[in-house]
Amino acid sequence: MLRSLLISSLCALFLACSSEDNSATLYEWFSDQGLAASYGKKIEEIEIPVKNFTLGFDNSAYMVSSYAALGNVNGMEHLLYFGLEVLDSVSNIFKLRIDNTFYEDIPGASKPEYLDAAIYWLKEPQFQHDSLWLKFPNAFADSADISLEQKADTFFVSLPEELLRLKPQSPDTLRLLVGIKLRSDNTVLRIAPPSTSDIRGLLRVAQKTDKSDYCLTCLHSGVRESLLVTFEIKDKEIMTGKTVVFAQLVLPKQSDTTGSELGFPVPVHVYGENGLEDYRVDTVKHHPNLVFRGGDFLTLQVTESLRNYAIAADSLPDTLDFTLRLGVPMLDTTSLYFYNSIYSSQKVFSDRPAYARYDFASAVEAGKTAKLKLWFADYGDKK
Repeated sequence: MLRSLLISSLCALFLACSSEDNSATLYEWFSDQGLAASYGKKIEEIEIPVKNFTLGFDNSAYMVSSYAALGNVNGMEHLLYFGLEVLDSVSNIFKLRIDNTFYEDIPGASKPEYLDAAIYWLKEPQFQHDSLWLKFPNAFADSADISLEQKADTFFVSLPEELLRLKPQSPDTLRLLVGIKLRSDNTVLRIAPPSTSDIRGLLRVAQKTDKSDYCLTCLHSGVRESLLVTFEIKDKEIMTGKTVVFAQLVLPKQSDTTGSELGFPVPVHVYGENGLEDYRVDTVKHHPNLVFRGGDFLTLQVTESLRNYAIAADSLPDTLDFTLRLGVPMLDTTSLYFYNSIYSSQKVFSDRPAYARYDFASAVEAGKTAKLKLWFADYGDKK
């Protein structure tokens, strides 16, 4: 490890100080120290069996901020909850304005004129802090079937008579928890955060996502979900004491687009022990980290994790862990871009999620293994 740090420091010094006058002197000094002033790359490829998948999913409710979702797609049910304080009477209409940012990004996104839904309500005895209110500990007392009707950029929700009959008992305030869910499958309505001009007496709005799909190898995007994948390392001697220049994790890929809500490619983000692995995509035909796009393999850069793994020469663990998450859809599939630094006049990624579902089962089918591709620094005879 000390040797690797010394080489890195000396190379930096070499690059900073080199000129026609002193290059020869520096090369001579490197040679005297038995160090290589440059190196080639040696490629190794090893098979690594997948040991297990661990799914993490957070279904706790959270406050709506810049956008909200209502509906059911790919085994995910998105529900909306409204907290109201009414001094006179409940307004007979809720207005849900569509999220124009999303629909501008996705011009072909569906905005049906009518949607069947259900509404639930419950009287709340007192005002609660947001953290307590978001737990929704009590069951709804009543419910009714309703419909959402679209006019221009707004969905109008007509409240049932049973709810409208509720009145505050003077001088008290009527506090209500109201929930709405869509009845239609494979439909998600994207809406902007409602205000008091949309719903009289509105105090707060929350969203909650529940899963009806309990696939242990599936990962959903647009929700707080992650997939921890553990790989067994049997050929540790290949890496011991070597300098990893570049590393890729190659997984078998789902061949169809089942689960792609919007039909756009979705990137896979991979996290190692030290956080998000940095990666770069140079051209449109080389998108190794995208699902719902052609190709038989999903190629993820894991250089930092493997570099740290190889440095621990005396105590290499038997497994490697990576956490996978799905990102937002890629809109422009023709531009040259770099991750986190977009060199394009067009928007490459959406600002809103797709509620996609990707199945990693192909990575753990019987007889299949993942591959680890490693590029080691080859210093020749001088190391």
